[in-house]
Amino acid sequence: MKIICNPATYGGKARKAWPKVVKALKESGLDFEVEWTKERNDAIRIVKESIDDHDVIVAYGGDGTINEILTGIGQTGFKTTLGIIPSGRGNDNAFNVRQTNKIEDIIEMLTEKKHRIVDCMEIDNGNRYCMGIAGAGIDGYLAEIVHGKSTRIIYNIGLIRSILTYRPRHIRVDIDDGRVVRDGKCLSVMLANGQRAGNGKMVAPNAIIDDGLLEVVIIGNTRILETLITSTKLGKGTHITHPKCEIIRGKKIVLSTNSEKKVHAHAMGELLGELPHTFVCLQKKLKVLRMSDEILRREGWHNTVTFSDKIEG
Repeated sequence: MKIICNPATYGGKARKAWPKVVKALKESGLDFEVEWTKERNDAIRIVKESIDDHDVIVAYGGDGTINEILTGIGQTGFKTTLGIIPSGRGNDNAFNVRQTNKIEDIIEMLTEKKHRIVDCMEIDNGNRYCMGIAGAGIDGYLAEIVHGKSTRIIYNIGLIRSILTYRPRHIRVDIDDGRVVRDGKCLSVMLANGQRAGNGKMVAPNAIIDDGLLEVVIIGNTRILETLITSTKLGKGTHITHPKCEIIRGKKIVLSTNSEKKVHAHAMGELLGELPHTFVCLQKKLKVLRMSDEILRREGWHNTVTFSDKIEG
């Protein structure tokens, strides 16, 4: 088992917490190697160099670190299993596969090595991979503002600035090669494989992570008051009832624009750059370590809309 650690995660707090984590891992008798990333995208390199020698590659970091590891796994043919030791701010990828951050639960998961197979989002023909949520519009604008910056204060300032200054821009949404097309001004278009992103925001509360489809959440041409209302409702997922919110499901989504102003895209907050971008849902492609049904029941997750198969009890 290879553990890839990001020292910059959570503004360096993850590195400070590492001694306690590694002590618990060693005391449990787990056999593992550790390598720390040195720069952005370094986790992709580490995965590619490690893939033949490790049946499980574990992320110790936030959602950006997981994106990099997923990209390395995807670009080498999904040959290994992903594990997660959540240590970021939001840990939304971990939530999307219903995983806790309790060290005893993590050790049990790493010891038993049981996995489930979930969908993975391929971006621009394999240039990047993502298991959570991607999008464009106001959320891409925020990703561009905070790109390369990791403090909570900068994120919060960027969030306020986005809500107050960003206005809907033209986005063309092509779903499944023209099966459904939406063409007009949008505040945001979010493509959800998992349910949560952006430090706990329930973007797509009904998304199922292993059904072979992405939920396309389109928030239309909102005025500033409507922007404020939908933004505040994201925390609980109640934005989906807003009259300017539309949800469509599809396998392949192409986002493009003719806007004079730039429209940026992101994947779990990671800046992808200006549109156009293509997103494809690869059904049941990614093996990810899972926590036991007992833990899911304990957390009240056994009867949630998350996976295609239901957990009894």
